Amino acid sequence: MAYAFNHRTKNAPCIGELLSAAFPHFDALIVPFGPGQEVTGEGDPTENFFLVMRGLFRGVKFTCDGRRQVFAFYMPGDLCGLEPEGSHKLTIEAVDCAAMAILPRHACRFRMNDDPELNAALFDGATRALALTIDHMMMVGRSSAEERLAWFLTMLAARSASPNARAVDLAMQRQDIADYLGLTIETVSRTFTLFRDRGLVSLPHKRRVLILRPDALARLAAADRDAEPIGPVRSDEDMEAAVA
Repeated sequence: MAYAFNHRTKNAPCIGELLSAAFPHFDALIVPFGPGQEVTGEGDPTENFFLVMRGLFRGVKFTCDGRRQVFAFYMPGDLCGLEPEGSHKLTIEAVDCAAMAILPRHACRFRMNDDPELNAALFDGATRALALTIDHMMMVGRSSAEERLAWFLTMLAARSASPNARAVDLAMQRQDIADYLGLTIETVSRTFTLFRDRGLVSLPHKRRVLILRPDALARLAAADRDAEPIGPVRSDEDMEAAVA
């Protein structure tokens, strides 16, 4: 499964919490990684699952001529490395200074035999991961650059600690975003500038985005070209009040 799936559901624990609580039973090893350092590579044997403890990781795949596609970003609490075959289909590497818990697969499977709560969380997470995979494929295959970036920012905001968060901190670089959305880095930078000029976002610095008009951004992310056009830019006072 290419995507991590630590999405919260009301009254249900997340997978990361369940596995973290079970560390005494796993003989888990927590390993720090520096930016760009590989956790596991494409073709490596699938002996472990990986639970993000700190920082950001990405799942990538390279073509024979060196081109790169980013398939997923993994955040704290995300479980990754879930491929069902005997070898990994993706390379997982750190984006920034990060840490990953290495969970032996045999220990995870042993616990699943005796823990229906963990099994339910894994199943719920897998279905959510599938839904996100479909959204990503649809966005890359049928949407404009503006729609893709709007979807990306909306998705990150939804995965933040607060469900209504409007401040999105980007640990990844513009090239990572471009390779995730199937765009060039020039197009990503140009679209960020367009969003700023239209009053959709504010860019205090390169790695921080303030979403000023979340409803308008969500409408753009939905890629509904029959919807009403996004309205005019609000005043500076209204924008400041929106993120206060």
